[in-house]
Amino acid sequence: MTALLSPEPGGEPGFVRALDIFRRAARDVPAYRAHLDRHGIDPDSVRTPADFARVDVVTKDGYLRRNPLGALVWHGDISEAGTWSSSSGSSGKPTYFPRDLMSLQESIEFYSRMLCQSFDSAGRSTLLVVGFAMGNWIGGTYTYQAVLELRRRGHRVSVVAPGIDAETILANIADLGPSYDQVVLAGYPPFAQDVLDRADKQVRAMNLGVLLAGENISEEWRDHILDRIGQPDRPDRTCLIYGTADAGVMGHETPTTIAIRRLARTDARLRRELFGDDDPALPTFVEYDPHLRYTETDEQGRFLFTVDSALPLVRYRINDEGTILTAWRVAAALRRCGYRIPVRTSTFGAGFLVLRRRSDVAASFYAVKLYPESIRAALEAAAVRELVTGKFVLATVSDAAFAQTLDLRVELRESVEPTGELVAQLRQLVTAALDRTNSEYRKLRTVLDAAAEPAITLVPFGSSGFRYSVKHTYLENNR
Repeated sequence: MTALLSPEPGGEPGFVRALDIFRRAARDVPAYRAHLDRHGIDPDSVRTPADFARVDVVTKDGYLRRNPLGALVWHGDISEAGTWSSSSGSSGKPTYFPRDLMSLQESIEFYSRMLCQSFDSAGRSTLLVVGFAMGNWIGGTYTYQAVLELRRRGHRVSVVAPGIDAETILANIADLGPSYDQVVLAGYPPFAQDVLDRADKQVRAMNLGVLLAGENISEEWRDHILDRIGQPDRPDRTCLIYGTADAGVMGHETPTTIAIRRLARTDARLRRELFGDDDPALPTFVEYDPHLRYTETDEQGRFLFTVDSALPLVRYRINDEGTILTAWRVAAALRRCGYRIPVRTSTFGAGFLVLRRRSDVAASFYAVKLYPESIRAALEAAAVRELVTGKFVLATVSDAAFAQTLDLRVELRESVEPTGELVAQLRQLVTAALDRTNSEYRKLRTVLDAAAEPAITLVPFGSSGFRYSVKHTYLENNR
């Protein structure tokens, strides 16, 4: 990593490459050429970041799903696609995305940074256990391919890919782990927790690290995982990836982002400086490289990504809400709050993304949007986290008179029995979390009183709806 010592730079890092992607897509991708014609945009008139910011965005529904797959790839040639992946369908029907050699090269670069910075895979013999779903979904195959290529570049890393099979993962670690300096488990946060909660002393005694993707985590959850792997003072033994099937990796945690986020956990002023509020439920905070993922935000604070791939994406909006921070701005915020720690980035020009939520992944309750992050934080409270897994399913239920109830099913840990006392405790914690994080809900509750509070059902571990297939779905369609 490189220490940022220079003043805030002028210009837009990564724009030259983004402009090149735009111009090539305008010329060589039939669907994008038609998109520009439909909106009256002359590609030759786009020369500066300000010009680029006026180019109409593309979206999954408005661009990807309205065009045949062949028209979305370079030269209209479907054979430009190498490996196809599909989204998990968390916001609706799964969508297919192709990956090519460029995607592979970029994934190798991202994984090289993550595995070196967090796990020193170039210096230590490392067994990476892929606990992401294998098959059509990007997490498992993307990670597997990248690690194989890193071996060819000198990393001392081996890979085994059991997928989302907890017992096989534990057997792999127990059988193979002792031969390595360290074992890194890659998986979705709730699944990784399940695996580590089941691990015996032999597995936990190994030098373990955890590579995560798929959803936000809290620092309390990180502490729980660090305790499980016997490294409570080594938060850098974890690394969270911000990525999607659409674009691959958009950003990732580094030892620097984790250290800063953990400071913000206990410093309300720093939370306001960096994240714009003093909500203790922290957003995801990751480093991004604008030369690989040119990133903007629209008027509603939604990220726009420009990505070079078999299916190029130009100013693509996936409805993730957040802000972009330069390294200079982060360093200035730390200084104002009295911290003198260096802000290190993987490359000069790299910055930081603050990811708050996916605006299209929410339950609607009396027209108020409720996001999984608030409920997840409540279930990670110290008083209940040894009783529940943290997985839940939220839905809005309407009766015959169309009155709505907020239905929340919560999974118990193995061998934990449901009690009325735990239901009441969870109801109080969840209601308080929604009150704290959602002003519209807070106002609704003043009108509905107890009727706005969730109706909680405790379900046994591994019940229907809580078994892993790809990754856990927290929201259910209203019923």
